Amino acid sequence: MRDITFIHTADLHIDLPIRGLKGDERQLATRKEDYRKTFLRIVELCLERKVNFLFIAGDFLEYAKARRQTATWIINQFKKIPDTNILISPGNHDPFREDSYYRTLSWPENTHFFSDEWETIWFPDANLRVWGRGFTQFEEGVASYPVVQDETEERRIMILHGTFPMQEDSPYYPISEEKLTPLAMDYIALGHMHKAKDIELNNQRKTKVSYPGSPEALNWKETGERRVIFGQFTQEFLHIESIPIEQRRYCMDEILVTGCNTEVELRDRILEKIPPSEQNRCNCYRLILQGRRKIDFELSEDWLLLQLEEEGFFYVELVDETIPDYDLEKLAQVEGLTGVFLRRMQERLKEAKEEDREMLERALYQGLDALLASEVSRG
Repeated sequence: MRDITFIHTADLHIDLPIRGLKGDERQLATRKEDYRKTFLRIVELCLERKVNFLFIAGDFLEYAKARRQTATWIINQFKKIPDTNILISPGNHDPFREDSYYRTLSWPENTHFFSDEWETIWFPDANLRVWGRGFTQFEEGVASYPVVQDETEERRIMILHGTFPMQEDSPYYPISEEKLTPLAMDYIALGHMHKAKDIELNNQRKTKVSYPGSPEALNWKETGERRVIFGQFTQEFLHIESIPIEQRRYCMDEILVTGCNTEVELRDRILEKIPPSEQNRCNCYRLILQGRRKIDFELSEDWLLLQLEEEGFFYVELVDETIPDYDLEKLAQVEGLTGVFLRRMQERLKEAKEEDREMLERALYQGLDALLASEVSRG
C-alpha cells in the first residue's frame, strides 16, 4: 500500500469584493490580487509536493460575484496539476446550482464536484475511499449522513461543508458529532468556519476533523497566520501538517499613547512596536491607540499614515480609544455645568454593572470634551 498525500483547503471566496479595508484603489486592487496569489500558491504546493489529492471544502468561487473569466482562469490552473485529483464540496457561497460555473463550464478530467446526494469515490491504487456531498442551495439546515460499510483496512476520507460542532439552529448543514463518530473516517475535511480548528473524535480510528480556515484573511476577525493542511498517509499512520499560505496577515496591535508629547513620538513608538521587516510591514494593520492623551496633543491622522507609508507599511488604519488626561478630581470640584456633569457621571459609574462601565466612561470623556470646548469658545 503506497503512501499518498493531500492538501485540504476551503473558504477562498474568490471574487468576493474586498471588505473592511478603507484603502485607496491601489491597495484594494493589490488586496484583490492577493487572493488569486494565495490560490496559485496552493496549486504550486500541489506541484512541489507531488500531491495526490486536493480537497476544497466549499465557498471556493463566489457564486454571486464570480466572473466567467475568473472561472476560466481557475480551470487553466487546475490543468497544470493533471496528476492531482481535485475534489470539491460546494458550500453555501458556491452552491452546485444549474447556472453555476461548476456546471456550465467544462472542467478538467481531474476535477470532481459533489452534489447534494452523498457520493462515494474509490481510488484502488491509493486504497482510499472518499465520501462527499455539497450544497445546491444557499441554506441547508438539515444534515444527512452517508451509509458506511463495516470496518475495513481501507483509508477513509470525508469532504463536507457545514457547521461543526453542531449548532441546531444553523442553516448551514449542522453536523452532529454523535452521528459523525461511528462513521470511523480517518480524516474529515470540513469547510465553512474561517477560523482554523482541529478535533479528534473518540472512535477506533481516532478520526481527525479539521477546518483549515480561510487561507487568506477576509476581514478583521481573521487575524494572524492563515493555513492549508497537508496530509500524508503512510502504511502506519496519517500525518497532518499546517502550512502557512497567506500573502498578508490582518494584524491588530494596541499602541500606548500615554507619555507621547508629539506626533513624532507616537510615530516612533509605532515603529518600535513593529520593527522593519518585509513580512511585518506588508501586512494590514489596525492600530488601536490607547491610554491617556495629553490635553494639548493633536493628532493628524493623515500625516501619521503618510509617515508609516514612507516607512514601508502597506496598509494601516487607526482606531482612537485614548482618553484625555483630565484631572478628574480637580474638575469635580468646579462649580457650574462641568462639575455637576462630572459628579453625576462618577455616581453612575459607582453603581454601574461591569459590562456598562466602558460605555459610561466613554460618555464621561466625550461629555467633558464637549463641555470644556464650549467653555474655551465662550472664554
